Amino acid sequence: MGLSLITISCFTIAAIAAAAQHTRNSETFETSLYAAIEHGIDDRLAASRDKGVAPKDALPIFSVQNHNGKNYVRNPDCWAADLDLTSISPWNSNGRNRKAGTLVSPRHAVWARHYNIPVNSTLRFVARDGTVVDRRITATRYVDAHGGSGFYGRDNVVGVLDRDVPASISFAKVMPHTLLTLQPPWDVRLPVLSTDFEEKALVTDFFRYSNRSISLRSPYTSSPRHDYYERKITGDSGGAGGGTNLIYHYDDINRIMTQLGGGYQLTEVDLSRFLGQGEALPTTVG
Repeated sequence: MGLSLITISCFTIAAIAAAAQHTRNSETFETSLYAAIEHGIDDRLAASRDKGVAPKDALPIFSVQNHNGKNYVRNPDCWAADLDLTSISPWNSNGRNRKAGTLVSPRHAVWARHYNIPVNSTLRFVARDGTVVDRRITATRYVDAHGGSGFYGRDNVVGVLDRDVPASISFAKVMPHTLLTLQPPWDVRLPVLSTDFEEKALVTDFFRYSNRSISLRSPYTSSPRHDYYERKITGDSGGAGGGTNLIYHYDDINRIMTQLGGGYQLTEVDLSRFLGQGEALPTTVG
């Protein structure tokens, strides 16, 4: 299964890896969604521990990552090994393993404005079997700030590639654009997957997204998730993280994708399985 993106940010994309097999299992949409998000990551962490895999060995997405030799082998002991993470670029010709980007269509990628990847750079993606797919960035556009100052709420760049990636490379879906606010109660700690420039599958706790921004927080030190958590550092920007809210810029990004060409728009994750009969998707959760 692939990723569902919540944001693009200063540390760029925050992804919730909700397990597709989970459906409505309680009285409300929000508690069913929360349960799916929790199980989507916590169950995988538990399974990894049950196999005796140490957290440090469960974090790397790749067991072999030779950028110069174009040799990549995915780590079978990674706690997220069964998730399709091929939409995340591990290398580019400008920043090498820094300045990451993530596909949001077979031809469009997004990354951090403050850590921009210039036109004519090569973005690399790696299929699950290790096949390397390189594509050239032919044009880029900044996302409109809508009155935001500095990089606050607008740390986004959309780029178009010279041609589509093959079906072996996935693209990330986004949260429904009508779900404007997701803010669980303070004591509900939802795990999210984030990445760094070493391509580790890190776990962070989600706090909320609303308006322009998304907030994440470190897991409790007493939580098993904390063993899979690391603070973001210089060089991590562009991979999966938190910051500017993608949903706030949904129309802007679709408009840019149209302007850049390629024939695609953002694809929303389907949350209907968490709705009761006749129930509409809310605009605010929490």
